[in-house]
Amino acid sequence: VDSIRRVFHIYTWLELEDDKYCKGERAPYILMIDELSRQVVGLYRNWENGDNTYTKLDWLIEFKFIPWRGAYAIGLPHLIGGLSAALTGALRALLDAAHINNAPTMLKIKGAKISGQSTQIEPTQVAEIEGAPGVDDVRKIAMPVPFNPPSPILFQLLGWLTQAAKGVVTTSEEKIADITSNAPVGTTQALIEQGAAVFSSIHARLHDSQRRVLRVLGRINRWYLEDQTFGEIVEDLNVEKEDFEKNSDIVPVSDPHIFAETQRYAQIQTLAARAAANPDLYNRLAVEKRILKQIKLPEINEVLPDPADVKDMNPALENVAMTLGKPVGAFPMQDHLAHIQIHLDYFKDPMYGSNPIIAPIFVPGLLEHLKQHLTLWYLNHMDSYASAALDRPFNVLKVEPIMREAQQLLAAAGQHVHQDSMEQFAGVQGMMQKALQMLQQMRQNTQQPQDPNVQALVQTQMAETQRKAIKDQADVQLDAKRLDEDAAQKARELQAKILMNTENNLTDERMKAAELTQDAQRLQSEQVQTVLEAQNQLQSQLGGPTNG
Repeated sequence: VDSIRRVFHIYTWLELEDDKYCKGERAPYILMIDELSRQVVGLYRNWENGDNTYTKLDWLIEFKFIPWRGAYAIGLPHLIGGLSAALTGALRALLDAAHINNAPTMLKIKGAKISGQSTQIEPTQVAEIEGAPGVDDVRKIAMPVPFNPPSPILFQLLGWLTQAAKGVVTTSEEKIADITSNAPVGTTQALIEQGAAVFSSIHARLHDSQRRVLRVLGRINRWYLEDQTFGEIVEDLNVEKEDFEKNSDIVPVSDPHIFAETQRYAQIQTLAARAAANPDLYNRLAVEKRILKQIKLPEINEVLPDPADVKDMNPALENVAMTLGKPVGAFPMQDHLAHIQIHLDYFKDPMYGSNPIIAPIFVPGLLEHLKQHLTLWYLNHMDSYASAALDRPFNVLKVEPIMREAQQLLAAAGQHVHQDSMEQFAGVQGMMQKALQMLQQMRQNTQQPQDPNVQALVQTQMAETQRKAIKDQADVQLDAKRLDEDAAQKARELQAKILMNTENNLTDERMKAAELTQDAQRLQSEQVQTVLEAQNQLQSQLGGPTNG
């Protein structure tokens, strides 16, 4: 019996004439080859039963960092591993140089008549050592070894390697830190995308790998999942094999183009700005829920209830609900005129709706609720006039295309509804205008800081900001003045050096001229002396025979 042997699993495409399913067409297979004998020990079809397209089934999913030449991708160690090793080597060399430079190593003159001695010197202590006769300087006996200090070239290399590695693994947060809080949202988003170009592609590849993993898990569950019994899983979910029969829509819930919280906050900031600029085009409740969800606020429905969950209530309960800040809603079959009258009576009462402690909560809900009642009153009366003209129910609430004659009928009914609304709501318009003015006044009072401490704090912050601006301006001027003075000083030093060099050159020339003059005089004197000697010698030669 053979022991454990290595078998290679090869996922490949083959054209096998003997396969009765593909009949020689190119199809995916799993080929198994023994390492030692190099014989095929297994061959499996790698597509699902009944799949006439022969789609390859994934089993091994690679989470790629960066694609590379060949079958395998590379990871972060392959990308910056060399830089990391170089950084480590440079840092170790610096540490070794600093360590050996601080090591107390000395050289001693051989042959000194000094017996061995070892003295431990503490900081701030004056220690005495023995010396040879006639030696009055300890430096004449021993000296420290002059090791080279840490090289500045290594420091420069360390900094360059750090910057090179940082450029590979840079993130968008480094660019975001350079902008101010008043920068436009588009600028922030552009900096995020520019600073994370490499990371975004990596995230997209990981997202695609996760999508393939989920599909593999869904296929395995479709094949082998057993029926779950109640209580076997954490959630009370009724999961069956049939739920995975069509799992082509299994994808990660995240967005492959969004890979950082900064991007999500930038999107929410853009959404809030657009909703504030165009409130008639956006669902304010949906926008607010997205903002609260993004900041991960728990129990959003408690602080921001959904108006769709409201129930049909009588007008008195609606007044109480609006006073407490709870949502209310109008329904088509209500007596809208009676509801409006009861709500306005509650608003006019100085003890209730107009009370300063009730109005800030009640009035915003009242205006929204009155808008609902007015709209539904309009729809009901349009339906009544149209139904009376047709002598059958018109049902104006149905959202569907209508004939041209029906459109003309609604146009005529609209004129009657307009006249009725002018009569029925003659006194309502003034009260709604008063409520709107009260709401605007309350919002203005809310925006204005009434607390003197708050005003003092704001003024202090403004003064501090102004002081910093003045200080920064003064620093800039001082730096400019210092630079001018340095430049003038360097110019004066350069001029002085030029003058000194000129004077030195003139002095050298004068000395050389004097030396030449002296040499000429010496030469002339020597020539005169030579002539005199020659004349004397000649006279002595001529005068000798005469005297004899």
